[in-house]
Amino acid sequence: MSTHVDFPVCLRLRGKRVLLIGAGNIADERSQQLVDAGAVLHVVAPRVSEVIRRLAEEGRLELTERPYVPGDVRGHHVVFVATDDRQVSEAVADEARGLGIWVNAADIPELCDFTLPSVGRRGPIVVAVSTSGQAPSLARRLRKQFLEQVEPGHVQLARLSGWLRKRLPAGAERMRLLKQLVEGEAGELLTRGERKAAWVRVRAALETFGEKQ
Repeated sequence: MSTHVDFPVCLRLRGKRVLLIGAGNIADERSQQLVDAGAVLHVVAPRVSEVIRRLAEEGRLELTERPYVPGDVRGHHVVFVATDDRQVSEAVADEARGLGIWVNAADIPELCDFTLPSVGRRGPIVVAVSTSGQAPSLARRLRKQFLEQVEPGHVQLARLSGWLRKRLPAGAERMRLLKQLVEGEAGELLTRGERKAAWVRVRAALETFGEKQ
């Protein structure tokens, strides 16, 4: 039995116009994820939950309380469908594909141009598990197990690496230092929560970096 092999990416949706058709638990989760990602979200559904209504009242999304109608898709970068009505899902997918817009239809892999992994976050660290739309429950279970292995020290290490990337000139020496930070003693100390000792190693590495420039 053959299955599609997805190509994993992380979309940067900040400032992008995104359409979500439908309501219910899946729509609640999608809407929260999308506004957290900075998307300019428009939700279209005849009835919505308190979660979506609250986000609309807070000005975090645009809400249109009516069924989907042809033309709703136009002007958006990405479209999500979260409805139990197969005909609506197919109509939205057809319109989106006709306009060259990527679409995801919840629980209908054959209508999806992309699938969504099960995602967990610890600061800048994102743990995502995908089964290419075949076993969402398994993806959620594995995601939970993997996320439990992310310690506060890992989050600090990721933030420190990002801070250094913005301040050090690009090149092979910066790549070497950042790799040393993650794989070396400083990274181990941060992961164990020994911040003061870790910073001693980081400062020493930065002094060496400066000498080589």
